[in-house]
Amino acid sequence: MELRHLQMVKEVANAGNLTKAADRLFLTQSALSHQLKELESYFDTQLFIRDKKQMLLTPAGTVVLEAADTILQTVAETRAKVRCLTDKEVGEVRLCTQCYTSYHWLAGFLREFQGLYPKVDVKVEMEAVTHNANQYLLDNKIDVAITEGDENPKFQYTSLFQDEFMAIVPPDHPWANQPWVEIDQFAEYNYVMYNIPDEESENFMMLFKHRRPAKVYKITLTEAILEMVKAGLGVAVLPNWIVRPYLQSGQLTAVPITKNRILRTWYAATLKTKQQQPYTTAFIEQLACYMKEMDGYACPV
Repeated sequence: MELRHLQMVKEVANAGNLTKAADRLFLTQSALSHQLKELESYFDTQLFIRDKKQMLLTPAGTVVLEAADTILQTVAETRAKVRCLTDKEVGEVRLCTQCYTSYHWLAGFLREFQGLYPKVDVKVEMEAVTHNANQYLLDNKIDVAITEGDENPKFQYTSLFQDEFMAIVPPDHPWANQPWVEIDQFAEYNYVMYNIPDEESENFMMLFKHRRPAKVYKITLTEAILEMVKAGLGVAVLPNWIVRPYLQSGQLTAVPITKNRILRTWYAATLKTKQQQPYTTAFIEQLACYMKEMDGYACPV
């Protein structure tokens, strides 16, 4: 028995007669009849009842048809998976970033990347944000982790860009004219942050280690956080690039945090022991270029 026999059973069952099935399979009717006899001989039973111009499945034929559907589907899926492994332009990049704010620039980059690599599917694993992106990478549940640190010896790191966390306030706020703001000053004002548990925010845990603010507003959207700050309902801490349009228009002011500032470098992390697909390498290179362009730097060709 061969795959062509299973395909034949499927087509005859769908078409209801040999003539239509033969046309769909680009065979003569006699050739198709010969294949059917071969298969019935293999199973030593009748698979179809010839009723005038109709071909009706016997109970044995129904069993064979169900198996044919399963087998042919499995073969098709296997071919697709193998093609992804052998075609350098076809595949999937499973991605996660440790920081919630990163998803604001990620959407723009993904649109650009899909235009350059339309056959590569980028899958963003949101669960990995709250379940340790590094562990997901170690477990091979993702291919690339966008991370702030570069300490894990099992990872290969590619530097992407550097940003700065800044205190975001209205232009008429007392901090607006300060060269920087000290950490202990934050507890004097209401605080506006993303809607995540306190312990998942490194900034929150750093700023309010000794004393909580009078009130904490937890907001899902960046735009809503900024609107709250504009309305004077509290202060926020966000990366400088996220508020750039508001700073340029004069709607908000960004103030460095402490004299030393809070700088962080972003990396694309991959497993050292895993051979990366060409499209994964291209993804990382394009991401580095995209972020440098966002930050005002030219990207080398």
